[in-house]
Amino acid sequence: LLADTGYVSLSHWCLAKSQSLFRHSDAQESHITNVNVDWRKMELSWESSRNFSEYKCTIMDRDMEYIDIEVDSPLCNFREHLNKPLHKGVFFNIEVPNTNISKQCSFLPGGMNGSAIENFSCVIYNIFLMNCTWQAGRDAPADTQYFLYWQKSR
Repeated sequence: LLADTGYVSLSHWCLAKSQSLFRHSDAQESHITNVNVDWRKMELSWESSRNFSEYKCTIMDRDMEYIDIEVDSPLCNFREHLNKPLHKGVFFNIEVPNTNISKQCSFLPGGMNGSAIENFSCVIYNIFLMNCTWQAGRDAPADTQYFLYWQKSR
């Protein structure tokens, strides 16, 4: 069995380079800033210049299927809600209900040419242990870190 290299690449770029990958659309000064995603915890977080009592997070995939989550703090956990692979890219919308305050971000996986992992392979021993190895991309910066993690599928 081999792990899906799309997930390895996604985890690398989301965890090691998350801030630089988001494309924000700002028509005006936003009250919502510093949007970040922690892919290990499956959490979307942000900072807000005002304390709002409610936020609505929308996560939409490339097939335009979406999930809305209402929260009372600048943290949206979508682990329980999202059961689609993220390697095709996703869109995020954070809004404050009953206002015109919102922030849109998109995550499109990718990175610098030549920075994707190479020679990826996994070996499973006795069903209980999996050992995976890879090499950094030949053009990856020296401080690049890759992460491989497993997420239980529904």
